Amino acid sequence: MSFRTRLQGFVENRQKIQIWYGMGCHNTVTGRVLSVDHDHIDVESYSHESDGQIHIRRILIPLHLILHIDITSAESIDEEEDSTQGAEVTKEGKQSATEMQVIDLPDAPRGYAVRVLSQLNASYSNRFSRMASGPGGVYFACDGSVWFVDSAGQLTEYARIRGNSTISGLRFDRKGVLYVATIQGTVYRIDPNKSGRILAQLDGSLTGGGTFLSDLAIGTREELFVSNFPSNTGGIFKIDRTGEYEVLIGGPGHGTQGLLLDPDGFLWCLEHATGSVVKRSLDGREIARVVVAEPESFNFADGYDGNLSMDSLGRLYVTAGRSGCVLRVNREGKSEMFLTGLVNPTGVAFGSDGALFVLEAGRSRVLRVAALDKADRTANATALS
Repeated sequence: MSFRTRLQGFVENRQKIQIWYGMGCHNTVTGRVLSVDHDHIDVESYSHESDGQIHIRRILIPLHLILHIDITSAESIDEEEDSTQGAEVTKEGKQSATEMQVIDLPDAPRGYAVRVLSQLNASYSNRFSRMASGPGGVYFACDGSVWFVDSAGQLTEYARIRGNSTISGLRFDRKGVLYVATIQGTVYRIDPNKSGRILAQLDGSLTGGGTFLSDLAIGTREELFVSNFPSNTGGIFKIDRTGEYEVLIGGPGHGTQGLLLDPDGFLWCLEHATGSVVKRSLDGREIARVVVAEPESFNFADGYDGNLSMDSLGRLYVTAGRSGCVLRVNREGKSEMFLTGLVNPTGVAFGSDGALFVLEAGRSRVLRVAALDKADRTANATALS
């Protein structure tokens, strides 16, 4: 089906869609396509303004500027307009419930359904970093706050770090204790009652670079592994339960973004300078190395890229923000594209139901990617935290 034919189908079906368009900067408009001609599409757009009214406007969008289209609903125009809008975070940190909407991604993986679980506040675009599974759902960071997303897409602010801190890593242990790392070098321990304390203040110069923490993983003895990401130098710290720390690896070439501890007790690390995931023993020795993509596929400007998650079959999932995809590495060490057509994905995590959740920072939303095959869903159901 040609792109023009597909657009004409939206006209005939009266579907509401969201269109991403522009050059240099990206704009979005949500509405219904009224007509399609040789060069433009005519869109009737709806927006809720501060006066409480729904405002309608007509927009002509050149076809050559269209970057991506999301299908937000297939309901008639007589439906309530806000029933198909993704909910946004309010000042109180709450979100109205919204039915998950199937989205249209190019080359979506066969056998999987991709839906929008939660639409986040667009004003925080590209400030969403990291995702981890935890009690009751999945969690992600935005600036100095940790947010919780339940199975209905409801948002709640779970914890906030005081001061001018930017969270770059978060992980729950089996007791529901949350560990948070900030790019400024502080590691916090927050218990289920939201009582927090500073566990360690790390000095990135010990690993051969500056201080720019990126991610963390939790060992079986409550020890933490924290990655440091300054340019092409950096490394990994190891912190015991008392807050004492040491450098596990460091120096030029060891700058690390994502971390993951697998069920067999091996530490997986993303080296952005080589575009590789490295399997290490807990004393830092390299066991295996898999090149997953060109280094240019990852964002070098921050440490949020290269988030890692693993399903129960031992398949590793990696975000590649600059190339807009999620990669998968099978047990044989082969890398493949799993999800493409994204805008700066920064987080991945498996939920308790076996679905993969993706934090797409560039479009300010959380996606739920569920296997349609029952056997594959069961395989993913023993998700790692």
